[in-house]
Amino acid sequence: MMRVLILLLMLHLLSISSVMNKSIKKKVDGNWRTVYLASSTLEKISEGAPLRTYFRHIECLKKCKKIFLYFYVKKGNNCQLYEITGKRNQELYQADYEGKTTFIVKKVTGNILLFHYFNKDIQGKVTRVAGILAKTKLLTKDEMKQYMDFVEEIGIEDENVQRILDTDTCPSNIRIR
Repeated sequence: MMRVLILLLMLHLLSISSVMNKSIKKKVDGNWRTVYLASSTLEKISEGAPLRTYFRHIECLKKCKKIFLYFYVKKGNNCQLYEITGKRNQELYQADYEGKTTFIVKKVTGNILLFHYFNKDIQGKVTRVAGILAKTKLLTKDEMKQYMDFVEEIGIEDENVQRILDTDTCPSNIRIR
């Protein structure tokens, strides 16, 4: 009898987890724009740098065990589109971009997505980046406060925060797989 109760409890928890994954997937999937980035190494997110990413779209697959990130990086006036695949290992995603990148989605709502990642470049240098993506071009005061609190929480200096949206001249529409 106890085994049956445990099995029923496990099935109940799994169904809740499945609903939560669907809910997260609904919030994560869609078109996004990079509004701000902050970095432990400022030159990595400066104009023309490889970690200054102009997001366009995110798509979750298989209960968000895989996540596809679509973004541009600008080199001069040219925008290069990237499609990066992250594979989930517990709460962290692993991806190959400019070396090895490990990232986490910290918070997602209907309008904003907070994320944090570590990038280990081919020289072995590790850079921390925190970003906020949005569905709109403006953040509310509360959303901005959440982002700045998040930046502080992970130990990046306020002066290393840059408004990325102002330099985003890349195409709005992209083709996704």
